Amino acid sequence: MQKRSDAKRFTGLFGFVARHPRLILAVALLLATLSVIYTKEQMKFLTGRDDLMPRNAQFQRDYRAIRAEFGDREEIVVVMESADAAAVSRFGERLYGKLASDPTRFREVFFPGGMPFFREHGLLLLPLEEIKSLRKNFTMAKPVLKELAAAPTVQTLFTHLTGRMDAYVDGGGKGGSAELTGLTFMLDKLGAGIDSFGGGKKGSFSLEEVFLGGDSALARAGRMQILTVRPVKEPGSFVPAVEAIGAVRKEVAALRALPEFTGVTVGLTGTPVLEYEEMATSERDITLATVLSLGLTVVLLLLAFRGILNVIAAMTALIVAICVSFGLATLVVGHLNILSMVFAVMLIGIGIEYGIQVVLRYQEELGLGAGELDAVAIGLNRNLRAIVMAAVTTAAAFFTFVFTDFRGVAELGVIASLGIGACVLVTFTVLPAFLVLLAPYRKRKEEEREARAATLLNRSPWVKGLERFLFGHPKTVVGITVILCAASLYPLMETRFDYNLMNLQAKGLEPVEYAYKLMRSQENSGYFAEVVASSATEARELTRRLETLPAVDHVVSIASFVPDDQEVKLAELAALRRELSDVKPVPYEEDLRVMELPSVFEDFRNSAERLKLHLEKEQKPEAKRVGVFLATLDRFFATLEKEKDRNALGMLRDFQGGMLASFPEKIGIFADSLDVTPVTEGEIPPQLRKIFVGKSGKYLLQVAPREEIFDRDPLERFLDQVRSVAPRANGEPVMVYESMTIMRDSYLRAFIYAFAAIVAILFVNFRSFTYTLVGLVPLVVGILLMVGGMRLFGISFNSANIIVMPLILGIAVDSGIYIINRFRREDGDAAAVIMSSTGLGVIYNTLTIMASFGALMVAHHQGVFSIGAVMSLGMVACQAAFVLVLPAVLTLVGKK
Repeated sequence: MQKRSDAKRFTGLFGFVARHPRLILAVALLLATLSVIYTKEQMKFLTGRDDLMPRNAQFQRDYRAIRAEFGDREEIVVVMESADAAAVSRFGERLYGKLASDPTRFREVFFPGGMPFFREHGLLLLPLEEIKSLRKNFTMAKPVLKELAAAPTVQTLFTHLTGRMDAYVDGGGKGGSAELTGLTFMLDKLGAGIDSFGGGKKGSFSLEEVFLGGDSALARAGRMQILTVRPVKEPGSFVPAVEAIGAVRKEVAALRALPEFTGVTVGLTGTPVLEYEEMATSERDITLATVLSLGLTVVLLLLAFRGILNVIAAMTALIVAICVSFGLATLVVGHLNILSMVFAVMLIGIGIEYGIQVVLRYQEELGLGAGELDAVAIGLNRNLRAIVMAAVTTAAAFFTFVFTDFRGVAELGVIASLGIGACVLVTFTVLPAFLVLLAPYRKRKEEEREARAATLLNRSPWVKGLERFLFGHPKTVVGITVILCAASLYPLMETRFDYNLMNLQAKGLEPVEYAYKLMRSQENSGYFAEVVASSATEARELTRRLETLPAVDHVVSIASFVPDDQEVKLAELAALRRELSDVKPVPYEEDLRVMELPSVFEDFRNSAERLKLHLEKEQKPEAKRVGVFLATLDRFFATLEKEKDRNALGMLRDFQGGMLASFPEKIGIFADSLDVTPVTEGEIPPQLRKIFVGKSGKYLLQVAPREEIFDRDPLERFLDQVRSVAPRANGEPVMVYESMTIMRDSYLRAFIYAFAAIVAILFVNFRSFTYTLVGLVPLVVGILLMVGGMRLFGISFNSANIIVMPLILGIAVDSGIYIINRFRREDGDAAAVIMSSTGLGVIYNTLTIMASFGALMVAHHQGVFSIGAVMSLGMVACQAAFVLVLPAVLTLVGKK
């Protein structure tokens, strides 16, 4: 082994490193420590999508203008659902009271269902046709309701209907079609209640169901109600609304635990909640993936280096590079966003590449008999040009992002370029310094040193046979590659960018499920375009034009709360109030009279059967509806029979209580709701008015889509139509569409810029047009086969995994540079290069990158998972290009 004094004979960079290894290592560790401290103190995180966008874009300026006029619209949305609308209202009122009393976390809480305005005028807001339907259905239900009001029991309900069915049949259709319509109407409603009971809902007797039918606007609005919260945000926090979200969830959980709210389901959604879940999930996933990536990298390095000391040296250098990279990112950019968060994982794969090349070449030279310091010097010097050119190529690919319009992409380009520079600097200083310091601790026996490199240099007959099989048929390999690439052209042309941000979230996530529920809810759609009008007249005209568009379901504005046709509606409701005046409910008491029920049920069932037979004889279409009810009734009676020795009494109590216990209260609430007065715009409460009328008097229109618009095609169709009426429309759909379009186009432009930069760098490096084209072979083959693999596995490009494109670009080219440089500058054929330390370094580097990014596939966040999946496909494709295709092309081209 060489003595330390031998270091004096080396000159240049390595000479300095060899003479001062401890100083270099100490400075590097100090710099890494300071970088970590500086990053912890100064690094910020941008969580909003608008933080990634160009600030001067028109849609961004419009977005800020609307927020300045009407306030921040990023709200926590609490969605409350139950078959019992009254229970939902009570839950919402209790939750409103809890949240409104905490101004430190919540700037504003809004619960429409608890506002006196909607309780007093809600029926007037219904369409006229639904009000007429309400009166018609009440007329049919009134005889039953009148009896139940006086005695709210199962016996009353079944006995009354039995008597009416018998009278109708015995009288040969006495009462005519009106009586038959009323009977079948009530049997339908009773059947629905029995079905609900069988489904575990305990047979809630819903007046909305009886009067309006289950799919009326009033019934739907009652079953699903929303409460919105504007949180107090914490400036500089990783998730600004985290405390508010936690507080809302705590209050919701406490209320749901109360017995009175057993049937109420509650979920949170809205932009702050979705952003919180995305950041929390992706942060957790990326942290886990980073640890797993480092572990897999260590395992691969142990396999590559066949010893622990070189692994320690390479990993120390890598960790120093990552720490310094974070410090540089903090100094130059100052923050990370949802895109640049993955750059630590990225640097693990890219940064270790340079160290692998140096260490494997160092081991190769040791195996050939070189001394320790000479081996390190050769490993460094022989790779100097290739590493610099590879790093410049990759850094150039990233730096071209600076010239795009997408702020998040541009920042990622700067951060990644700085990180690559740090990795190269550390590879030429910290890594060789560590190798020099570890030299005295290595095994000194020559045969052991040769054994370390035997896997690289000893080409046994078996290995030579494998070489002939892999590299002996270059024309065949090139021909098969051309066919596969041609087959991948169709998937490339059909490649689509996924605009649906919900597809990035973890599967089964509550905020995502409730976002879809709101989208499908006409009454509560929280995903709408926003249009601003300068006057009430313009607002009415824009509303009229927008509501004629096929893609628009409805428009909500301040005028929506001043009902149309008020005189006619008031007359209908007044008539209904008069009809209801003789329905006098008494308090509910459980008067089950169990001994009478069997005969009551039997008589009722017999009467229903008689009615069905009579209608069939008369060939009435209602016979079918009565038959369906009988089938439902028989299932109910069969369940009671099965439970007669166990819990039949409990079932009957639940059935009657669930159906009728709240009946007197609901009749009273309904009667009060009929006492309505005309509405003028001046009567609209301030809390509601401030949503739709801005600080300077402008009017806001919320334009709800007719179909789900999370995906690109319906979103584009909706926005095109809305913009045909209001070109400056904004809102969440516009922000998503424009930001995703800018991101997609920015990456495409960055890819073109990077490709052009790479071609220029290859030409400067090789000084040969032919070898410039050869250098592009891994890139072209890798990308085409990757896209083909994505189509095969059903993976689309999205706003997360599109980051892979520049990575594939850089890695496919820089790894090719190592192979081509050695092939041209040293002895040996293409097969020998692949089997040398250079070729094995490329293979191990590709495997390391695959492990680094493959670790992301443990993520629950689908966006993070897709980065790992696409990168793994890309690395498999590049590995095939490096190991098989590039050697075949080099063999055919020859040395020049």
